[in-house]
Amino acid sequence: MGSTLASARRGVSVGMSRELTVTAGLLAVACVLGLLEAALPGIPFAPWLRLGFANIAVVVALAVSGGRMALAVSLGRVVIVGVAAGTLGSPVFVIGGAGALASLAVMWALSRVGDAFSPVGWSAAGAAAHMLAQFLAASAVLGSWGILTLAPVSMLLALPLGALTGALARTIVSRLRIC
Repeated sequence: MGSTLASARRGVSVGMSRELTVTAGLLAVACVLGLLEAALPGIPFAPWLRLGFANIAVVVALAVSGGRMALAVSLGRVVIVGVAAGTLGSPVFVIGGAGALASLAVMWALSRVGDAFSPVGWSAAGAAAHMLAQFLAASAVLGSWGILTLAPVSMLLALPLGALTGALARTIVSRLRIC
């Protein structure tokens, strides 16, 4: 009995250790991609829009382990990049955090519906939710709803960019052997 219990504990420990390692690795990737993307100039015709490649790690986390790991990667990235970029606690941080939470909530909900949506669909919908949440948060921070006039075009642009992110994440997941 004692050896069975010890083996069970080791199995849980190894599983938890593997999940922690994968989460840390994906968080590191998300932070590097987020910092690189923050250093790049915006898209010429929409300078406020980013490609969202840091979200690849969040989509991979959601696909391989579920919502808890994706939440850790997403929120961890927002905080770490906020500290590294010097925006922690600023309006930029609040707006980015709102987008990250909205994106993750939508992607998690779509991932729970079964095979109706793939990571490509999760990511496209998450990108649109991210954009809408950021515009709503920016409107609240600025005290003006005028900025929302940019939201429809931005959300339309976010859909293909999110789909691209999801396609990259799906390709990565298809080649992984983790968890």
